This record gives sequence, structure tokens and C-alpha cells, in this order.
Amino acid sequence: MRVEALLAAPAIAAGWVGQTCFFARFLVQWLASERARRSVVPASFWWLSSAGAALMSVYALKRDQPLLLLGYVVNGALALRNLRLGRGARALDPRWTWLALPALLALLFVEARTESALPNGAAWLAVCAVGQLLWLARFPVQWWCSERAGFSHFPPSFWWLSLAGNALLLAYALHLGDALFVLGFVPGPVIQVRNLCLARRSVQAA
Repeated sequence: MRVEALLAAPAIAAGWVGQTCFFARFLVQWLASERARRSVVPASFWWLSSAGAALMSVYALKRDQPLLLLGYVVNGALALRNLRLGRGARALDPRWTWLALPALLALLFVEARTESALPNGAAWLAVCAVGQLLWLARFPVQWWCSERAGFSHFPPSFWWLSLAGNALLLAYALHLGDALFVLGFVPGPVIQVRNLCLARRSVQAA
């Protein structure tokens, strides 16, 4: 038991630092958007996203949460891609990111076999799966729009998908009773709604 606790400590530390990175990225993005009076994405957002995704992947692996792990892995990969895009990297076809969908379905099948014996396990698994699907879909949408525009930015659809996915994943995190997962999703709606307001204001001003 003592050995297991010692092994768990680094994963918990990684989780706290990872969530700090996630909170900091939205704080940085929010402040930059308020200054610009429109929804913008500074490079520091993607650096913090990639660091947070790597650290939270360690924690999700330790907690045996493969559906959440998949979201962190895809999040990190696309954060690194956006950093390259910001440096003038050649445009790619973002449709390959939808390959994450078969992986999500495979994980859903494996998890369903595990959760089926638990009370309301299937229902909560569905909440997590739909939330993760929306959460994953926002980045292919963002990437597609950024590749077409030739620069990294957040379209309004990114924030709508974020808001819907965030709400479902927050509900699932509350069901798990895991403070680290909950803290990762609590600030999201505030940032997402504010960015939608800024996006709408910039369209009306144009």
C-alpha cells in the first residue's frame, strides 16, 4: 500500500500542475481577448495547452480514465500543431483528426463492459462519451478554420462545442468526485460564454 501511495504522488502532482496550466491558458487567452476586444489566441495559450495536456494525461492514466485520456492526448497534439501553424508551417488536411472517433468508440466499448455492473454506469458513460466527442470535435473545427485562414484563431463554433462538451464533462467529473477533474472543467463556461460575447461584438462592429 505504501509503494502504491508513493507511485500515486507524482501523478497527483502532475495533475495539479497540469490543471494550473489549463487554468492559466484560459486566463492568458481571456486577458488577450479583452485587450483586443475580440476573441484572439496568443501563442502562450498553445504552450500552456500542450504542457497541461501532457501532465493531465499522466493523471488520467493513473486514474484509469481512458476516455478522458484520449481527450488530453488529442488536445496536446493539436496544440503543438497550432504552434507550428503560427510559425508558418505548411497547411495540412485536418480531416485526419476524425480518426480519433474510432478510438473513442473502441474505448467506449471497453469501458461499457467495465461499467455495466455499476449503478447507472451506462448512463454516466454515455454522458462522458458524448461530452468527450463534442470536446474533441471543437479542435478539428478550430484547426480546419485556421488552416483555411492561414493563421491560428478561434471561430464561434469552437466556443459553442466547448460549452456543450464542457458541461457534460463537468457533470461526469462531479459524478467521479475527483477534485482535479472538476477543477479542470469548472472555469470553462465563464470563458466560453465571454468569448462568444466578444466574437458577436466583433462581428457587429465589422
